[in-house]
Amino acid sequence: MVELLGRLPAPLVLAVAAMLIVAEAGTLAGVALPGTSVLVALGCLTRLGALPFAGTLAVAVAAAVAGAQLSYVQGRRREGATAIHPLVGRFAPAAWARAGRMVARRGAWAVAGGQWLGAARTLVPRLTGWTGVPYAAFARVSVPTAAAWATTLVTLSRFVPDLVDALTAHLAVAGLLAVGAVLVVALATVELTGERGLRVPPGRGAWIRGGRPRGCRSPDRS
Repeated sequence: MVELLGRLPAPLVLAVAAMLIVAEAGTLAGVALPGTSVLVALGCLTRLGALPFAGTLAVAVAAAVAGAQLSYVQGRRREGATAIHPLVGRFAPAAWARAGRMVARRGAWAVAGGQWLGAARTLVPRLTGWTGVPYAAFARVSVPTAAAWATTLVTLSRFVPDLVDALTAHLAVAGLLAVGAVLVVALATVELTGERGLRVPPGRGAWIRGGRPRGCRSPDRS
């Protein structure tokens, strides 16, 4: 597959790769898109000489950063709604509220860690925007983390391919487990405590200066 891609025009390969990387974080369909695999493939293509390393790295970093920002914006548009997307709003709204509270409470750690963990890369920025975290606080953590994620994977794939293969396999599984664990714990806590409220209170001390979330309001917003 890599050899086949190497025969295509470099601008076309980079354009398609950038769209996939942006879509992975920026759309809910991204949970099924291979963003990590795309970065690994780009690194392989630079190793084969099919793509320029510096240009490829620049495209990968820009796409990773843009995808996270798009995901945040989509979540911010749903601020005050019962869930991060209308399609999932009917599924355990109280659990979504608790998941949002967990992300807001963990703050910078949630954004930085989620960037490296598969499906969490799609959901955490969206949850962060949904809970009302100011953009400046989100961007201060998200931009360097997304850039580091893309740089690490492309660079390792170019120079240490065996290591990156093992690393990405574990990160993909860890991401799905992390998202599943958050939802399961949220559901279980709601059932055990009987909590049905949808309000997400502000987190305290989780975000760097100016990054405290404002909280979600209860009525759904179309």
